[in-house]
Amino acid sequence: MDKSVLKLYKSILRAGNQFKDYNFREYVIRRAKQDFRELKINPDLKTQVIDKYTKELEIVRRQTIVQNLYFQSNNNNIPEQKQCTV
Repeated sequence: MDKSVLKLYKSILRAGNQFKDYNFREYVIRRAKQDFRELKINPDLKTQVIDKYTKELEIVRRQTIVQNLYFQSNNNNIPEQKQCTV
């Protein structure tokens, strides 16, 4: 992959990590990883993936702002971590 594709990949991951909600964050990261892995296998999809994720990056940035404004911490979605007692 060339530098522009890697830069776009890192940008979408960084933007996805800005979501406070676990489900939104993991969805964006999972989809980006899947699509960019597919790009490694099939380089002919390069222009399609770049076009798609250029648009997606702007959408994710807008959505993080809106979603984070109204986010209420509800830890029901995140599995509890057991604390070790010695």
